[in-house]
Amino acid sequence: MKLRRILLAFFFICAVALEPRAGEAAQVYPGKEWAAKKPEEAGLDAAKLKELSDYAGGFGCVVRDGYMVYTWGDASKRKDVASAAKPLYSHFLFKAVEDGRISSLDALVNKWEPRLNQINKNLGHKDRNRTWRHFANQISCYGLNEAPGTAYAYNDWQMALFWDTLFKKVYGAGFETVDADVFHPMLTDQLQCQDNPTFMAFGVKDRAGRLAISPRDFARFGLLYLREGKWKDKQLISRAHARMAVTSPLPNSIPRAGDQAAEMIPKQRSIGSKRIPDNQCDHAGSYSWLWWTNGISRDGARHWPDVPVDAYGCFGHGGPRAMVVVPSLDLIISWNDANIRGAEMENHALRLLKKSVMWHGLPARENTAKMAVPRPRSGRIVVDPEHPQWLKRKGGGPFFMCGPGDPEDFLYRGKLKPDGTRDGDQMALIGKLKGTGANCIYLMAVRSHGGDGDRTHNPFIENDPRKGVNQKVLAQWERWFAEMDKNGIVIYFFIYDDNVRVWRTGDRAGNEEKQFVRTLVNRFEHHENLIWCIAEEYQEGLTVERVKKIAAEIRAADDYDHVIAVHKLNGLDFSEFADEPNIDQFAIQYNVPDADTLHEGMIEAWKQAKGRYNLNMSEAKDWGTGREARFKSWACAMGGAYVMILEMDIATTPKSDLEDCGRLVRFFESTNFNEMAPHDELRFAGTKYVLAQPGRSYIAYAPRLRGRIGLKNVKAGTYKFRWFDCATGKEVTQKNVRVAGGNQSWDKPRGIGDELAVYIKRI
Repeated sequence: MKLRRILLAFFFICAVALEPRAGEAAQVYPGKEWAAKKPEEAGLDAAKLKELSDYAGGFGCVVRDGYMVYTWGDASKRKDVASAAKPLYSHFLFKAVEDGRISSLDALVNKWEPRLNQINKNLGHKDRNRTWRHFANQISCYGLNEAPGTAYAYNDWQMALFWDTLFKKVYGAGFETVDADVFHPMLTDQLQCQDNPTFMAFGVKDRAGRLAISPRDFARFGLLYLREGKWKDKQLISRAHARMAVTSPLPNSIPRAGDQAAEMIPKQRSIGSKRIPDNQCDHAGSYSWLWWTNGISRDGARHWPDVPVDAYGCFGHGGPRAMVVVPSLDLIISWNDANIRGAEMENHALRLLKKSVMWHGLPARENTAKMAVPRPRSGRIVVDPEHPQWLKRKGGGPFFMCGPGDPEDFLYRGKLKPDGTRDGDQMALIGKLKGTGANCIYLMAVRSHGGDGDRTHNPFIENDPRKGVNQKVLAQWERWFAEMDKNGIVIYFFIYDDNVRVWRTGDRAGNEEKQFVRTLVNRFEHHENLIWCIAEEYQEGLTVERVKKIAAEIRAADDYDHVIAVHKLNGLDFSEFADEPNIDQFAIQYNVPDADTLHEGMIEAWKQAKGRYNLNMSEAKDWGTGREARFKSWACAMGGAYVMILEMDIATTPKSDLEDCGRLVRFFESTNFNEMAPHDELRFAGTKYVLAQPGRSYIAYAPRLRGRIGLKNVKAGTYKFRWFDCATGKEVTQKNVRVAGGNQSWDKPRGIGDELAVYIKRI
């Protein structure tokens, strides 16, 4: 019996260890068939996908989270994919290294192809120095004057030599046997491909090595790399190689090769082009182990400017044959015979794919019984089109924000690690905020270059803007942002701290700055709970015209119409941006000593706004804690503003203060405050402040009620009252209350304290 109990305990522990944790859905892979979902079940808009497939033409498919979610044409049709086959060559190179067939990626190829030693005597027998790395990045300069590794040439003669040397000599296969001996058992059988892919697209006598594969099978190969080389419970290729393959674009310091032909091996065949020399295009800072990535070219342009920066793919004939992976959205798309030609059309097609995303992230697990389609918490935060002085949830109700206006160094807390990431307490801060209802964090992307941070407070590679953005840093931010987003915490994202001057371009937003802004937007725009803010105290580092240009850049890049804000030095005037179509919110700094003065300031700002933008009381010094902080927060809210609290750094903030913010949010979002405006002229009896849609609904507030709470000029009728204790969150509802017209007042119900609000709605 004792042994039995031990064994049962052991198996229980194993079962618990192997069970997916909450929030970590078990990854889905296809079997002999793809598991399917409707687009909306996977968070995609079917109409937008139809727009994409109409634009692309041909035939193809879309995969999300391991499910087949959309097809057009015949996605099972096997056909040549031309140069899109090349990442499979590098895959088998990595596999040869891992299996010990090749000693390293930097091993010389002449061990396997000794004829390379005999050519180009006049060039110092340069081909003796060719490595496998050179082949797999198209920098071997085969058939060109340049030495291996010194220049880039997209070259089909070298691809044929690469394929022949790798598959015929390293793997020992022939044209007739490579599918059966190598390709199928080592890859496609393990992926359970459905449509019999082949490396002999045109037969053994015509461009052997060309891949014929269906879009749905090609998507399996994309899923393998999306899952970093793992297929179900087996690592088919090491995670290190899978990551390296799609994240290591050639640096722009490597030039494109010239047009001087050099000697090739006698009877050298080509896998495609017959031009001599063959040098089809530049790498554009975006070529990584035969994959195309979303890198930055020598002129500072992003390869696909409207696509998430982590996207990568393979393309044949310049675009009509392709397979693309977008890891940040867990999307794969594959097409053939499309009408797409060139990077500009690729960008547009992938932009349409991105626009189809309604939400990102799935529940941890699904019940075997039929379940409701999972939805985002309430939809993304947008300007209320009917009441632009307030915000709402897309497809949902009104949105209110109240919470920390700090720590502005959130992204840079902790020790700097060699790769640029941080070993800080960010997750702990988010954890403390979760569940309190306080729903924002005020944070900044760039605090160096004149801002309040040190030289490392930016997301650039080695903190140098000239080297571009460090994707590892953005990936760490994404983990924090995903946790915030999941818990309804607004990512209040400042691009610049006050006085930051990274690029000194006056009124102009230069190409480098535009690319930086687009990189941030494309990386994080999928989050629901996100507000962009261009700069803190913008006057210290930017001109009005520059701010407008940055706002326009954000608007053009953001497919989800997130709110765009601007923060200013102390004051209530926002006239320079009042009619700017790309700026939605005034992030106010107003340093006054008490709640009443704050409230009066918000009323004045509301009047100046005239419904053209919304207000966020985002910075006021000496806010205080406890009851004083509550008074100020409610004073601002009742004046028509959202609330972010300076020096509420979360780490040292009493949890009760965070919960006070949460109670304010909960109360406001349970009303129709977005249809109201400040109407203090309607206060009566013990009421301090009033928001109202006169004749229909009211919020009356009193911080220290003495006697009764009341309203002037109430329309006679039947109302519903919901009383709210601002200090405790206790609520009392009174239905079908008959109210006579004119000035009226009411006693608060038992259990509600003297710091209260009451929501009164005519029914």
